[in-house]
Amino acid sequence: MLEAEKNHYAKHFTGGIFAILMASGFSKRFGNENKLLVPFKGKALARHTLDLVCGLHCFSGVFFIAADDQVAALAGGLPVTLIRNTNPEKGQRESVRLGVEAAGDSETAYYVFFPCDQPLLDSGTVRRILEERRPGRIVEPRFQDRPGNPCLFSGTFRDDLLTLKEGEKPRVIKIRHPDAVTAVEIVNPSALIDIDDPAMLGELTAFT
Repeated sequence: MLEAEKNHYAKHFTGGIFAILMASGFSKRFGNENKLLVPFKGKALARHTLDLVCGLHCFSGVFFIAADDQVAALAGGLPVTLIRNTNPEKGQRESVRLGVEAAGDSETAYYVFFPCDQPLLDSGTVRRILEERRPGRIVEPRFQDRPGNPCLFSGTFRDDLLTLKEGEKPRVIKIRHPDAVTAVEIVNPSALIDIDDPAMLGELTAFT
């Protein structure tokens, strides 16, 4: 990124934008493997997301939420805050809670939740999401009206994010507050592809 572009984003993205990278899942459809450690195009799956987010230079903080020691080690050498999830059995809501609490108590903040299984997610898609942030707004990327990740939540929804119930994910907040949702139509459909199982990994590897 050019220095002028860095300065533009540093100035434009004020008010506290926090990236929360959720890497505590159990990868049940991958059998005995942790999919976040599986190599894709020369590096572990989760490392693609780490490198992308750290290369954007527009976040007030980057929090990598991991339960597995090997997954946690993927953040080595990067400007991120590693947060160990000691209760991954509580599901995605625990990673959400840990990340939001780490970002501090502010209604002017913005939280961007990144799953770590989208290796083709690109900087342009992330920037389009960030450009649409507003107080009281939830921003989600879509391709042909199909929603994907990462999603951005205004700090207005901090309490909602911290009080998700067992089994709930942030998407329930979008259901409760449909008028707050802003959809961003993206031009790169590959950016939203998430790898759920070895078959999907094989297909994506073959066609990229």
